[in-house]
Amino acid sequence: MERAREGAELIKMHIELGHTVRLVSHRDADGITAGAILAKAVAREGGSFQLSIVKQVSEDLIRELAEERHEIYVFSDLGSGSMDLIDKHLSFATVIVADHHPPEREGFSNESHLLVNPVPFGANSVRDLSGSGVAYFVAREMNEKNRDLAYLAIVGSVGDMQEIDGTFHGMNLDIIKDGRELGILEVRKELRLFGRESRPLRQMLAYSTNPEIPEITGDERKAIEWLRARGFDPDIHYWQLREEEKKKLHDALVIHLIKHGAPKEAIDRLIGDVVVSPLYPEGDPRHEAREFATLLNATGRLNAGTLGVAICLGDEEAYRKAKKMLDDYKREQIEVRKFIVQNWGMADEGEHAYVFYAGRNIRDTLVGIAANMAINAGLADPEKPVVVIADSEEDENLVKASARTTEKALAKGYHLGEALKEVAEKLGGEGGGHAIAAGIRFPKGRIDEFIRFFNEVLKKQAEGRR
Repeated sequence: MERAREGAELIKMHIELGHTVRLVSHRDADGITAGAILAKAVAREGGSFQLSIVKQVSEDLIRELAEERHEIYVFSDLGSGSMDLIDKHLSFATVIVADHHPPEREGFSNESHLLVNPVPFGANSVRDLSGSGVAYFVAREMNEKNRDLAYLAIVGSVGDMQEIDGTFHGMNLDIIKDGRELGILEVRKELRLFGRESRPLRQMLAYSTNPEIPEITGDERKAIEWLRARGFDPDIHYWQLREEEKKKLHDALVIHLIKHGAPKEAIDRLIGDVVVSPLYPEGDPRHEAREFATLLNATGRLNAGTLGVAICLGDEEAYRKAKKMLDDYKREQIEVRKFIVQNWGMADEGEHAYVFYAGRNIRDTLVGIAANMAINAGLADPEKPVVVIADSEEDENLVKASARTTEKALAKGYHLGEALKEVAEKLGGEGGGHAIAAGIRFPKGRIDEFIRFFNEVLKKQAEGRR
């Protein structure tokens, strides 16, 4: 919090000096909400800002930013893995990195650069605080009024799956407390499937991939039959059910998962913390944090992240445009799942990991979702990480990959972010991320080497744990 306070003071000082605050944020829901929170906080102080939503930090990006010659740069939900580059190219400016990814080191060597990150203080980067949460605490230190941005911060946290086990942890709880006190959010123990606001029950069940519902996911007709057999109208929405009907549906789904041998963690994840906000009406995707986050993710994945920021700042026209994008995005996800399930035999199963090369059949922005789908569909042994690789849309000589795994696999000593960082150095690429979810870009002709190196590094991690 001391670092957040310091960051807030620096931003306010530059606003008072009339400098434009240059904001750079990541293009997923966590980054979009983080960027929106900081933009709102700057605007409230009477400052001007320029905001970019980007895929990742690269040397090229930092060079471009340096050419703009701003007095202050604020990175949110990214930057911790690029501290050397920032020190090198932005030495002339004040730089604040408000992030939750494991940093290259505990602080910058340049005195005008500040790292606001809970990880060096012992926080778990995957569950204790997200990028939007860090941005929230900086904004709250700028002005107590910014507590009314608590719901946006939690939308980012949910987008980063910080409550994947069904409950919130760490400093996320402080943000929830602020939101509850202001009456702008509430946490309920309810069904945690996507679509409670915007989809009829038949689609909510048929499109469920996290967790998968055996014999129902992917088949709307079976979802309709299952619901009717248990006395539910397949065309009603979850939010329209009475409390006793919700409980009846919860119980029926739990029994169904148990009967079909679903893993315990899938059953545990089914019911848990769901965050809703009275700022939006029931039935509106923004009313519930997961649906809001998915809407924002869709804008980012389709290279329209600033549209997502506009939604966070209350732009109704941007919201209408994004809703249409979300429908297309969800349809594309269903096609991705179909492709993964039908072609899983192509995956290379090594001693420690599965690697699935999709070429151009899966868009490079959806490889992380595809890897999660392979795990949730039960295609992979839950104790082995899954990597999905696709051809890069930006450079035909590169591929982009995402690795995902489970808590069970982490117990063996795996850390995907560290593993991909090490492999990237061997392949002349860029890689890193969290223990449970990470990404890499590397030359297309080196996929076989990637498979070998990745399994070797994971083996070394597992043996180091023993």
